[in-house]
Amino acid sequence: MLGLRTALPSNWEAGLLGSDVEGAFATPSVGGHVMVVGADLARAALDAPRIEQWLCRLSSEFGRAMWFCADARRDIHGWALAERGELVRGYAYTEEHGHCWWHGELTDVERALDCFVDDPRDQSDDDVKWWPDAVVVRTIARTWAIDPMQLGPEHGVDDIGLLGRI
Repeated sequence: MLGLRTALPSNWEAGLLGSDVEGAFATPSVGGHVMVVGADLARAALDAPRIEQWLCRLSSEFGRAMWFCADARRDIHGWALAERGELVRGYAYTEEHGHCWWHGELTDVERALDCFVDDPRDQSDDDVKWWPDAVVVRTIARTWAIDPMQLGPEHGVDDIGLLGRI
């Protein structure tokens, strides 16, 4: 449904390594969730209509779909949620463009994390005094679905997924 091209069977180690610079790795089902990770999805942060199209199509089929990005190396962070074919929430930040995507209202977890509240320690003259990081993205992921950093052998990480390009 994501249009994964040249998809080849891959274990988790090879899939995650192979999708780090380019590509995407679709995991086997983990607790009812299929995750797709990789550089191709991080680059999509600047293409909000594409993310919205993916999520709406996936959520029409499966009820719910989410996108998360926590790429510290490229300084790209974001999250989005669609339910029953409709985008509920979408947000993305890149170092180059700042807050570059905003859709919908703040969710409860964003409010609890004080997202978008200026950091009082920031004494710069920058317009933006709050920005997301991997901890924020992982917390939102854990609240909405699953924290991928908490996966272990009991979650089927030895199963085979697909590695390809989006």
